[in-house]
Amino acid sequence: MLQRYLLREILTPYLLGTLLFIGLVTTDLLSSLSGVFLSRGTSWLQIGELVLYRMPYTLGVALPLGLVFAVLVALARWIRDSELKAVLAAGIAPIRLLVPIIGLSVFVALLSWWNAGWIKPEAQARYDDLIYKIYYGHAPSGVLVNAAYAPSGLGVYYARRIYPESGSRGRLEGVRVVTPKGEVWSADHGLWQGANWILEDAWKTLPDRAPEHWDKVPLPFPSHFVEKKTTYESLPMPDLRELAKVDPAARFPLQRRHADAVGVIALAWLAGVIGLSLRESAWAFVAVVLLIFAYYVFWTLAAQLARFDVIGPYGAWLADVIFFIAAAIGTRRLR
Repeated sequence: MLQRYLLREILTPYLLGTLLFIGLVTTDLLSSLSGVFLSRGTSWLQIGELVLYRMPYTLGVALPLGLVFAVLVALARWIRDSELKAVLAAGIAPIRLLVPIIGLSVFVALLSWWNAGWIKPEAQARYDDLIYKIYYGHAPSGVLVNAAYAPSGLGVYYARRIYPESGSRGRLEGVRVVTPKGEVWSADHGLWQGANWILEDAWKTLPDRAPEHWDKVPLPFPSHFVEKKTTYESLPMPDLRELAKVDPAARFPLQRRHADAVGVIALAWLAGVIGLSLRESAWAFVAVVLLIFAYYVFWTLAAQLARFDVIGPYGAWLADVIFFIAAAIGTRRLR
C-alpha cells in the first residue's frame, strides 16, 4: 500500500517534469537555429517539422531527467509534510521505498531503449535532411555515409562512402565485407554494379591464414540502393549492431545507446537514495541539479576519452558504473 502511494506521488511530478524538460530542450533548439530561420526565410511548417523530427531525441533527454526531478520532488514533499518521519517511526525500512522507484525506472529504461533504437534513428535521418534543405535550399546529394547492410545469407557489407550513379550503379570507398564463411574482404575502392559489389585491389583474410591479394573480385549484393543514412545516430539498432562488426568507430555509439537506457535506472536509484537521506526539503532542488550535472560530466568525459582512444567502446558505461556504485553504497547506509 505504501509503495503504491509513493508511486502515485511520483507520477504527477513526473509528467510535469517531463513536459518541463521537453520545453527546455525544444526552446534551446529553436533559439540556437533562430538566426538560420530568419536568414533563410524558413516557413512555420518547416519549423514545426523540425520540432517533430527532433522529438524522439528530446524524449530521450526528458524521460530520464524528468524521473530524477519527480522522485526528488515527491520525497521532498514527504519530508516537508513529515510523512517520511512517520514512515521511519513506524519501523518501515527506507530501502522498501526504493522498490517502486526502481520498478518505474526499469519501465522508463525499456521505453528509452526502444525509442533510441528504432524511433529516434528514423526521425534523426529526416531531421538531418530537413536541416540540410534549410541551410542549402535543396535536398542532400545522395552520398551514403557509413552505410552498412546485412542482406540475407550474404553476410555484412560496409562502405565508408557510396556515391550513387544512374541506375543500380555507384562508386564505393572504404569497403569491408564479412561473409557467412568468415572471410573478411577489404578494399579502399570498388564499384556497385547491378547485383554485385566489385572490389578493386582487395585483400581477403581468413583466420589463421595469410592475407590474399586480389586485383578485382565481385561479391554478390542486391541491385538496389537503400535509404540514405548519414550518421550513426540515424542508423536503427539492428543496422548499427551489424555496422559495429566491421567499423570499430560504430562500437562506442552502439554501447552508448544501451548505456543511456540503463542509465535511467542508475539515475532514478541514486535519486531515490538521496531523497530518502535528505532531512530538509529545500535540498531536493539542489540534488536535482547536482545529479544531472554529475551524470552529464561523466557522460561527456566518456565520449572524449573514446574519441582519443583512451578507453574502448565499453567506456560508454562510465557514468552508469559510477552512479550504480554510489547508489549501492547509499542503499547500504539506508538500512
